[in-house]
Amino acid sequence: MGATGRRGGRGGRARASSGAPAGRGSGAGIRTAKGRKGSSIRWLERQLRDPYVAEARRLGLRSRAAFKLIELDERFHLLAPGKRVVDLGAAPGGWTQVAIERVNATGKGAAKRRGRVVAVEIAEFAALEGATVVRADMLSRDGPARAKEALTGPAD
Repeated sequence: MGATGRRGGRGGRARASSGAPAGRGSGAGIRTAKGRKGSSIRWLERQLRDPYVAEARRLGLRSRAAFKLIELDERFHLLAPGKRVVDLGAAPGGWTQVAIERVNATGKGAAKRRGRVVAVEIAEFAALEGATVVRADMLSRDGPARAKEALTGPAD
């Protein structure tokens, strides 16, 4: 119980359960629950135990969602060298990273055609090598035109 005498109350300490995946020590818990709601604490604990989060961090991916696009691409063959891709709502950039690699947007593959990736995000978004970042609201009047201009042609 927290300092207020209620479960999940302010001032209590929350810790990750002992069922953490290999490579995650007992120090992977939340240091303090002060000021956090119970739902936030549970989400943080799930994040700390999630093997996909750990693997994404190990591989330098911006989010665990990158694995979802990888799985979709392996099943449906959506991405290929030379294709033009638009990532709408791109933050934090996990899907953009996968698209850059799969369409050869950096041009590092010698025998592959070079693709293009445009990452569109309404909020501030850190650039990624191989992607053109467009900060725009796609519901605004000029948003779609700005994305299309950056893509330099139709999306595949």
